[in-house]
Amino acid sequence: MIYDRLENFSDYAALAPAVWEKIAAFLRSLSPETPPGRREIDGEKVFAVVNDTASHEAFPDKLEYHRRYADVQLVASGEEKVLCGALDGPESTPYSEEKDLGFHRLGTVDLEAALRPGLFLLLFPGEGHLPDVGDGSRVLKVVVKIAKECFSSAKG
Repeated sequence: MIYDRLENFSDYAALAPAVWEKIAAFLRSLSPETPPGRREIDGEKVFAVVNDTASHEAFPDKLEYHRRYADVQLVASGEEKVLCGALDGPESTPYSEEKDLGFHRLGTVDLEAALRPGLFLLLFPGEGHLPDVGDGSRVLKVVVKIAKECFSSAKG
């Protein structure tokens, strides 16, 4: 997991050198007027989903995780929190291979990351996170999905 300023995004290019600049170019193109929807960046290896949504309370059964994709999460406008914790609570929704998504019950919050414009959170496969937490205000949220085989040190 990496939590940093967007201005430092290029510092992590060695993690996925073949696709990092494409991701950075996409992130530079974002604005609060970016319409919601899916954006192809590098086929199924790297794509983004832009959501215009409202933040919500922390639902304890919704600590999500992925196996095939890492997430780069950031907001173009608004603010939210992402609660991060180990997947040590009971499974609340079995993992779906099709959706690359499963849920555990949130146990201990190990990190509470505030996302507002200018910050990003990179979550690797297997790292539990509960996104979109807030007071119900509008958030233009971007999630870039990066297939784990893009990472230079990807493990099985």
